[in-house]
Amino acid sequence: MRARWRALILTDPVARLVRNAVHADVHEAYDLRQLALAAVDVAVASLGFARPLTLAELIEAVAELAGRMRAGAAEEHQDAARWVVKGLLNDADNQRAFVYTYDNREEYAFKLLQLQDGPDGAVVLASPQAVMLYLSGLDLDVDDAEAAFSVVLQRQLRDRRFEAAGRTAMQAERVSVAMSASLADILDATRRDVRSVDWVADVPQRLARAREHVEARIAADAEVLDHVAAGIDAETDPEVRRASGDLVDTLRRIRQVHLDLAERVGDARTIFLQAQLQQVFARRVHLRLLNVEQELLHPVLRLPQEEATAVAEAFGDRVLGLRIPRLLQLDNLVDVLLAPPRLAGPGEEETEEPGDTDGADLQSYPPAVVAEATRILRRAERGPVRLTDLLGAAGDDETRELVLLSALWSYAPDVVDPEEQRGADLTALVAERTGARIEHPLVWGDELLVTYVDEEQEA
Repeated sequence: MRARWRALILTDPVARLVRNAVHADVHEAYDLRQLALAAVDVAVASLGFARPLTLAELIEAVAELAGRMRAGAAEEHQDAARWVVKGLLNDADNQRAFVYTYDNREEYAFKLLQLQDGPDGAVVLASPQAVMLYLSGLDLDVDDAEAAFSVVLQRQLRDRRFEAAGRTAMQAERVSVAMSASLADILDATRRDVRSVDWVADVPQRLARAREHVEARIAADAEVLDHVAAGIDAETDPEVRRASGDLVDTLRRIRQVHLDLAERVGDARTIFLQAQLQQVFARRVHLRLLNVEQELLHPVLRLPQEEATAVAEAFGDRVLGLRIPRLLQLDNLVDVLLAPPRLAGPGEEETEEPGDTDGADLQSYPPAVVAEATRILRRAERGPVRLTDLLGAAGDDETRELVLLSALWSYAPDVVDPEEQRGADLTALVAERTGARIEHPLVWGDELLVTYVDEEQEA
């Protein structure tokens, strides 16, 4: 943890100069993180040359990269480059070392870039921490990194540097876990949605590389374990034996990671086929993120018929899933057509227990509502009245509903026996369509013309 904390702290000066750039009028188009890494790269690369890197040359190199990020005056590019170099030099604190505290008790001080006097002016040197930051910023392939750790580990074991070999083995373990986690993410994404992963080219190549990696690493793990175990038996130094024992535990964990990776590689194709079948034939009913009324129903109703039909059919296919048409076989079809009709056998129907309602009809309207609706409908005695006018005379929703239902019933009654009609005041109505459309906030459709019929006059 302490070593990883130190590696992470090396990036904080870069984050600090990015945060403070708001107060320095540095244009937001400049990617200060990229400029800072470029400054470190240039400084590290200059370590291999006899002539050191001057401060002016570093600023010029960073300014050239800044000029590619934004079209502007050369002075603005120079200002952005100076701000980045000053941040890496900790110029705000008189170029002192960056100091951080680990676990509230141990201080860690380091420099990234530092200035020294040279024959041609101030020269810039990269610190060992800057070199570490440079190496950590490289995008190394996981497979290549683990192979490199394996070579280093074997060399350290030959030199009997067991403490260093233990640290190298721990780094190799993290790399192995990273590869296994990467493959696990691919398989999890496949279980969620097969289309989100490229199973045509990318995943098969990954699986082939992982298979080769596992074959090579499992054999190497066994060889290194045997070598370390043989050395422990012949070792007498307790410190060396302790370090060797810790190394054996780490190597066993690495071998288990490789075995788990081999199992994932072996199950990958089965997971892909099962997920493909389940997702193709699954019934898609997860609509939690869709507001059906606002995002589907209303827009579709405003579309022309052909466009609305296409949308509705596509939505229905997605919701109901794949529909496979049934294929009729001629012999079975003839048997079905010639089969005698099936008669339902007598069955005992369970009577519904209405409960204790004290003789009240739960589906009836209150007497006051019936009386008010009757009074409104009586207006049709003096002559035909539009349904819109009758609804406008109702003062509450229940009365309006009863007036509407009475008018609809008078237009298309559902009984033919006059003896079945009850409440002649509400049913002795005749309604017919006028050809117009009704205009009312709660009702829409054809306008009706309602007429009250006196049964005595008809007789």
